[in-house]
Amino acid sequence: MVMLELINFFHFIGLSFGIGGATIATILSIKASKDKEIQKIQGKIMSPIVKLIWIGIFLLIVTGIALPFYVKWPLNTPLLIIKHIFVAWIIIIGIMIEIISKRRKNPKILSIINLILWYLVTLLSVFI
Repeated sequence: MVMLELINFFHFIGLSFGIGGATIATILSIKASKDKEIQKIQGKIMSPIVKLIWIGIFLLIVTGIALPFYVKWPLNTPLLIIKHIFVAWIIIIGIMIEIISKRRKNPKILSIINLILWYLVTLLSVFI
């Protein structure tokens, strides 16, 4: 039972890191598209935020794999599969955002899509 609580705790930490980082990154991306001063320093600011998001994704994946082994109640498998698909899209879009950011371009639309996916994953977590 203690292991389930620990895994669940780290799963929520990963979710918090991911959704918090994605929210901050999206807000910064929107601001940078309107303000040239922010756009100049966006890369420096985004680096630690991106690391936080990737740590969150790593925690979600590791604990998400371990969680079903310790859960005693039935899981809503169709919703879990949809959640996993959304997480896969978050990873793919996250990689695309990094590539675009390295080219000194603003991935505003991808950031917004990624943020929506993060909130959908959070919403689905309530029902699983």
